[in-house]
Amino acid sequence: ARILVVGGAGVERESVEAVRASITDEVNVKDIDYVTAGSDVVKRSAKPNFQRLGPRLGSLMQPTHEAVRALTDDDIERYRQNGSLALEVDGETVELGPDDLLVQSEGIEGWLVGSEGGVTVALDTEVTPELRAEGLAREAVSRIQNLRKEAGLDVTDRIAVRYDGTDATTDALDEHAAYVRNETLALRFERAPESDLEEPGEHGAQAAAQGAVGSFDLGDGEHLTLRVRRMGEEKKAAQQR
Repeated sequence: ARILVVGGAGVERESVEAVRASITDEVNVKDIDYVTAGSDVVKRSAKPNFQRLGPRLGSLMQPTHEAVRALTDDDIERYRQNGSLALEVDGETVELGPDDLLVQSEGIEGWLVGSEGGVTVALDTEVTPELRAEGLAREAVSRIQNLRKEAGLDVTDRIAVRYDGTDATTDALDEHAAYVRNETLALRFERAPESDLEEPGEHGAQAAAQGAVGSFDLGDGEHLTLRVRRMGEEKKAAQQR
């Protein structure tokens, strides 16, 4: 997925670049692009603030409303930048100041748009097969880390992970095995029949030796079963099998 930051008043490319790494990490997107106001992805519209303008304009309110509806994206962007706009309405000049217009941003299909504090961003909502696989791998990492805690393992313990699940999930883990190993300190990461991933019945130190097992619904029909063991204990288990 990617994010578009729409340039405008108070939004400079250099400011976006300075926090690019933080944004991509926090919101899990691959890239951030900077586009100018008037981009085909984001359409702006404006409407009068009737509460402010009604008492002031009186009979000019309705024709002013029509004039505002006819504003182009460029007109609206100038208003956002300058905080003012002059309209010719029925032979008179109507001066609009800050808060006289309510500006909204809308995205085209496939984009989710939001604005706050003068900043407009658009998020690409298309989920490609590649993004879906990456998401499943991240879900697996999260579940493995939780199972580490459940098994009482130290954060520095190297582990062995065995897994099974629905086809799309296991395919995703096969594809992103290196990423999962790196994130979880898994020296072994391999598929196993679900019959080998039975829930251990012990607690305390014995449970830590056996490891932890979890079965998870990942949504959209995807399922994942995991067994997590400390690396040394996995070797013992392998010798017993």
